[in-house]
Amino acid sequence: MVNLSQPLESRATTAISARPRAAGGARIRPRVIAHVDMDAFYVSAERLDRPEWRQRPLIVGHDGPRSVVLSASYDLRALGVHSSQPVAQAKRLAPHAIVAEPRHARYQELSAGIMATLRQLSPAVEQVSVDEAYLDLSGALRGRGTPEELAARMRAGIREAVGLPASVGLAPNKFLAKMASGRAKPDGIFSIPPARVHEFLDPLPIGELFGVGEATARSLRLAGYSTAGQLAAARPEEVSKLLGQGAMKLALLARGIDDRPIVTEREEKSLGAEHTFGTDITDPATLERTLLWLAHRVAERARAADRLGEVVALKIRWEDFTTHSRQRRLERPSDAAAELAAAAVSLMRALPQPLPPVRLIGLRLDSLTPAGTGLQLSLDSTQDARRDAEETMDRINARFAGAVGPASLLGAGSPRRRIERGDEAGVAEGPAGNSPGAQGSG
Repeated sequence: MVNLSQPLESRATTAISARPRAAGGARIRPRVIAHVDMDAFYVSAERLDRPEWRQRPLIVGHDGPRSVVLSASYDLRALGVHSSQPVAQAKRLAPHAIVAEPRHARYQELSAGIMATLRQLSPAVEQVSVDEAYLDLSGALRGRGTPEELAARMRAGIREAVGLPASVGLAPNKFLAKMASGRAKPDGIFSIPPARVHEFLDPLPIGELFGVGEATARSLRLAGYSTAGQLAAARPEEVSKLLGQGAMKLALLARGIDDRPIVTEREEKSLGAEHTFGTDITDPATLERTLLWLAHRVAERARAADRLGEVVALKIRWEDFTTHSRQRRLERPSDAAAELAAAAVSLMRALPQPLPPVRLIGLRLDSLTPAGTGLQLSLDSTQDARRDAEETMDRINARFAGAVGPASLLGAGSPRRRIERGDEAGVAEGPAGNSPGAQGSG
């Protein structure tokens, strides 16, 4: 295993001395990939703005019977609290914990500052979620120090820019860098130089390989492969019998081989939010208010990403878990909550009435385009004024959680008020495959 007590200079020398040589003796510069992962990002963000919580056990999530944990402080993780766990279960494990309502606009604001800091160190930055990114440091190292020194500078820059701790994993590729950042937590640096790849991987339990689920690990162990080194040494045809098409990819990872490039621009195809009710709903007015609330969440995130959407999609789930989706193309690309809500409500009203009891409702904005290319000039001054008001709310709510909003969402029966009382689960939102509601921060 990599010895973190070894001096940084020694580890850097090991990495340099292990550089492969091309024909004729010229050295080939190895790739140096960093994986930056913020430490308990949502928890850290809440503690940043609420200093009185810095030493308190903290859960970030909507406090409702069907809600899940977005993130938990490290002291609670030791008690078994983890992301995606029902909040009710987490509270039973840690009844002394504070449950903080998520503030996604604030998290996006902090994320923008983090990514801007990383891009000052390397132009090759691939953001994979609100709180993590890959960087290719290979070119950035010239004359700027060792990988570890650049990682230390990276962490210091993030803390100076946004006041939050980050962990960094260093390795020759993305797969190993991701595993290294997990070893670096909390608030540290972990390096896997090229010469130490097999020393790190070979004894690793098969279930700890990134991307290997419990079922796959169980099948491999039953077949006699309990470590990554054993899998790396296996004959490809033997592994293929167990894993089929995924065998070759996993075998390559077990050998530390991952040629995936850094993708500097990742196009978001959609933005969405959905809401699970604490009790099934039949009242149309409540459903329409919920859609307006979701529309504001989606529109706020679209404006933060400088995106307009052309298609609004409605998702609705009945009490028996039957789920329906409907969509409508807007007259023009939009990021205005009122327009998104009107389209979604129209889609819902077009369903056979009366509606069965509703368990979940969601709104998604699809076919996203950059705001500068898709925006058409509006002749409706009322519409422009409404959008300006929404942008003003964005700026206020980024600093003060839900401080302002439409009057129709502030009544006792509104989704926002019911969440404050703990009657309902909250919003699971984010682009496909990157939902803060589906995964917790590290």
